[in-house]
Amino acid sequence: MRKRDLTKGSVINNLLFMALPAMLGLFTNTLYDIVDMMWIGRISATAVASVTVFCTILGLISVLNSIIGNGSVPVLAQSFGSADLEKSRKAVANTFAFKLIVGLVGALLLYLILKPTISLFTKDVNMLNGALEYGRIRTIFLPIMFSSYTVSTALRCSGDSKSPMYIAILASVLNIVLDPIFIFSRIPILGIKGLGLGIFGAALATVISTTVSFLIGFWILFGPKSKLSLRISDLFKIDWTVAMKITRIGGPQALANLLRNMANVIILGFVTLYGTMAVAAFGILGRIMGLMVMPSNGLVQGGGAVVGQNVGCGKIERAEKTALIAGKLGGGIMIVVSALGFVFAPQIMGLFSNEIEVLAIGIPAFRIAFLCLPILGFSQGIATLFIGTGYTLPFFIGGIVGQWLIQVPFLYLVSRVLHLPFTYIAASFIVYAIGEGLVTLYYYRSGKWRNTIEHNVSSLAASS
Repeated sequence: MRKRDLTKGSVINNLLFMALPAMLGLFTNTLYDIVDMMWIGRISATAVASVTVFCTILGLISVLNSIIGNGSVPVLAQSFGSADLEKSRKAVANTFAFKLIVGLVGALLLYLILKPTISLFTKDVNMLNGALEYGRIRTIFLPIMFSSYTVSTALRCSGDSKSPMYIAILASVLNIVLDPIFIFSRIPILGIKGLGLGIFGAALATVISTTVSFLIGFWILFGPKSKLSLRISDLFKIDWTVAMKITRIGGPQALANLLRNMANVIILGFVTLYGTMAVAAFGILGRIMGLMVMPSNGLVQGGGAVVGQNVGCGKIERAEKTALIAGKLGGGIMIVVSALGFVFAPQIMGLFSNEIEVLAIGIPAFRIAFLCLPILGFSQGIATLFIGTGYTLPFFIGGIVGQWLIQVPFLYLVSRVLHLPFTYIAASFIVYAIGEGLVTLYYYRSGKWRNTIEHNVSSLAASS
């Protein structure tokens, strides 16, 4: 696939070149999450609640993935930006090997704690069994899921924005096709016989699709046409200097993600006070919000690679300009997205459930939650500067301020003290976005991120 030198030419063109395919890839990935939830919603609201509980717990273990994933972006992008092929080869191989190790550790840990952790959220036997049925197969394939993220990151940081997009589209289409076949005894609309595996079938379709996407990406990186000349044996030669650099860079953001996901667990605890139907509505809201923030996340992925390559060749002002443009684009796009979501909330919600109580809870909550999107779009856009430079402290501080100092106390007040309606759960995401956004803007304008660049680049050179 054609790779692009992101250190030359128009900044906005380079950003869009990287971000648009990332958006499309994320859209297709998110789309199969959406379709997953739509099919699961046809089983029951309890099934939706079961998946919601498992995915919240999965978020805690996924912090292990974010340590390497976030730390590898500046390492990989700056390696490719320096045009040192051997340095790039070593960075890719070490990222893969390190990710596989933590994936295995994460899978073992999650499998052991899954049942007792789910039991903390619900005494509903049907919800518990559904979460276990869905979650155990997803847990077994966790190392593959983690490694599939590395494939996309490595390709994107090399300047190849299209291969991850094509892989994501293929995996999404495969998952969308397999879902109804595996879930239902008789496939809706077509009326032909399916496997009737229920919620387990939804999980099975997901892990098959993830495995296929990983194998294709792995072949691109390790196959005979790869310019990196990677070998399977490289996976068993961890350079601990590179590994520790990745950990050091990714650690603060991973800690921020851990705090974020721990807060999500607490938030889910507040949601359960409103009953199973509220948990189902909250789960649907989460999937839809994931789709809505796709343009912003695409800018983050694409912008991080652009910033990293420019930092790698010493073009610091150009890197800063890229982040500012990403912020403006993100905020503008999210204004349009949130407006569409507000207007079409009933139709969107109706795709996932026809249960009156779920709709009554979900629709007004959606309309309120959508208002946080423009703030998130702007703050995530300018945060590409931190991703590309390896300055990850703002993510840690932003998570503490946004969720722990603002959102969680707000939720405690509205749910346990004032006993306000479920819409106030949705409103908490607005106050969270404001808090985190202010932190992000402060660190962007302070220029403190510049202090990390010289150290990161020099330590990367020392590891080569």
